[in-house]
This record gives sequence, C-alpha cells and structure tokens, in this order.
Amino acid sequence: KNINLCTSSDTFYNNFMTKLNKKFAVLGHPISHSLSPKIHQYFASQFSIDLDYQRIDVESMHFKKTLSDLKQKGYEGLNITLPLKNLAYEICDELSPRAEQTKSVNTISIKNDKLYGDTTDGLGLVTDLLTKNVSLENKKILVIGAGGASNGVMFDLISQQPQTIFLTNRTISKSHDMAETWSFLAKDNDVLLNVLSPKENITFDVIINATSSSLGNGNAIFPENLKGHFWYDMMYGKQTSFLLMAEQNKAKFSDGLGMLVEQAAAAFNIWHHQKPDTKSIYQIL
Repeated sequence: KNINLCTSSDTFYNNFMTKLNKKFAVLGHPISHSLSPKIHQYFASQFSIDLDYQRIDVESMHFKKTLSDLKQKGYEGLNITLPLKNLAYEICDELSPRAEQTKSVNTISIKNDKLYGDTTDGLGLVTDLLTKNVSLENKKILVIGAGGASNGVMFDLISQQPQTIFLTNRTISKSHDMAETWSFLAKDNDVLLNVLSPKENITFDVIINATSSSLGNGNAIFPENLKGHFWYDMMYGKQTSFLLMAEQNKAKFSDGLGMLVEQAAAAFNIWHHQKPDTKSIYQIL
C-alpha cells in the first residue's frame, strides 16, 4: 500500500509540474542565433508564467515529424522562422485569415491535438513603425523584395490603408505577381498597388527592405536614387548596406529589432492572452 501511495503521489506531482511548466519552442535552420527564448522568457516573467522555451534546429525534410513529436510531448506553442514558414502554412490544420492570405505561419498553437497557424510578422512591423511615430495611413510606401518576408507583412501594411504601396524586386516579374496576389485586399482597403518603374522619381514616406541581400554587397538590387523620409530594414543585428544608404541620404532609419520584439509580443498574446510590456526588453537584448 505504501508503494502504491508513493507511486500515486509521484504521478500527481509529475502531472502537476507538466501543467505548471508550459513548453514552447522556436524552430528553424539555423536557430542558434535566435533571441526568441530570451524574449519570451522575459515576457513570461512579467506575469509569473513558468515557461520552458527551447531553440530547436530543424531542417525542412524533418519538419513535419518534429511537429508531430513536439505535439506528443505536450508543447503548447511554437514559433517558426526561416526556412520553415511556408511549410508550416501547408501543414497546419487551421489557419488565421492573416496566415491564409500571406501563405506564411510563424506562430503555431497546439490545442486538442490540432495545429492552429497564425502569423505575427506584419503586426510586429506595423506596431514597431507606429511606436516610432511613423504613420502609414495615406502614405506612399515602397517595399523592396517579393519573397516570403515581403508577402508576410503585406496583409498588415494594406490594413493600415496607405495611399500607395509600390513594389520592386531584382526579378521584377515577381513584383507583378505579388501585386496580383494582393490586388483584392488592396482594393477592399482603397489602397493602390504599383510596381515601381525604373524611371520613376518618387520621394517615399517609408521605404521597407524585405530582402536579406543587404547583409552583403547588395546595392545592385536597390533602385537608383532612392529617396525616402524613413528607411526600415527588416534585418537586425548588423549594419547593412541599405541602412548605410539611408544614412548617406540623411534620412531617419531603423533596423528590424523592434519588429522581432513586437511580433514576439503578438505571439505571446495569442498563447497566453496577455499583452507584455515591450519597452524594457531592449536593454536586455
């Protein structure tokens, strides 16, 4: 009887601790550089949430099996980063309207043995810009790049109802495809979508670099004689050629660290129904 009682107590304790210690992770390849564990653990401390948040390096070929394994292990939520966001979109059982239209998932909630996909990248970008007092409503915006990063923020950029969003890319046909993809949402929000002509001479209110090439010698992909009041690079952590161009143009500019923090805060709210304070995390990072 004593042995049975001890076994029963241990089982109760383990079950209790499993529920208390909420399990989350960020998945990508590579992933060792990710700041997500530090950010989410700091947010959790604001609400006394006992959070276990891991980095998990996963290649595309093993992604689906890894999701299944983590679901079995009792994980409640996952952040998804490069190069897995489109795969996550394809695998999730249900999708938010944002994820459905962007064809990208960076936040997965696991409930009732199902994967619910959402994306907070666009929310993170818009929130960071608004926090920096960069207005988007009725403005002229240029988005450089036509890959997953740019498409991942278009839902929220259009929702801010700028006057015009101009698109450009090294392969300009991709910008035309992107304009076609977002034409219906743009029309619903009275937003003009244009592909930037090489001959156009426009001073933009906001220029957003959604390419990764600015980490190297990437000046060739940018339109010549760019002019803008505020330049935003979605990359963070390094001085980029794009931001150097902004500085040379004596324009205001920012990297994407704030986007990283704000998209994490939006994901945290999806999982825990709490809105963390983001102002104090920057000193820690």
